Amino acid sequence: MSEKLEIVKSVNRERGLPENVINVTVDGRYNSQTITSKKKPGLNATQAFTLAIETMTERKYIVASFAQNQMCWKGAWLRGERAAPVSEYQMGKEIGSQLALQDILVKNATTDGDGRAAKGIDDATRALHPMWKVERLADYVHLGQSQFEHP
Repeated sequence: MSEKLEIVKSVNRERGLPENVINVTVDGRYNSQTITSKKKPGLNATQAFTLAIETMTERKYIVASFAQNQMCWKGAWLRGERAAPVSEYQMGKEIGSQLALQDILVKNATTDGDGRAAKGIDDATRALHPMWKVERLADYVHLGQSQFEHP
């Protein structure tokens, strides 16, 4: 993925843009046993996987990924802890950390309407670059669906 980021940096330089500033789209997949609700993604899921895809080039490279695994709740129970559910915010924070540690700044993060990944990316980026702000953009497909669901 770092090789793909170098390609994106090169394209940014050719276009006269800052080489380390990119836009991404982020979404996660869950392995929930039951279909619950669009409002609570990942509920009852034991595994989740999130991808960040750059939107600066025509190729749309995957530039970061993160997987959460909650398969073994017994280990947390034995340590006297509660097993935390999978979290889009936490997945976004991990993706933001991966990119920030490579000196990549995300300008816009496009997510679905109920996603918290953009906030996670923002918080991770601000840990290294306190003055930076990640802007969340709504995915037009989810945005359009939400307009029909709520009259």
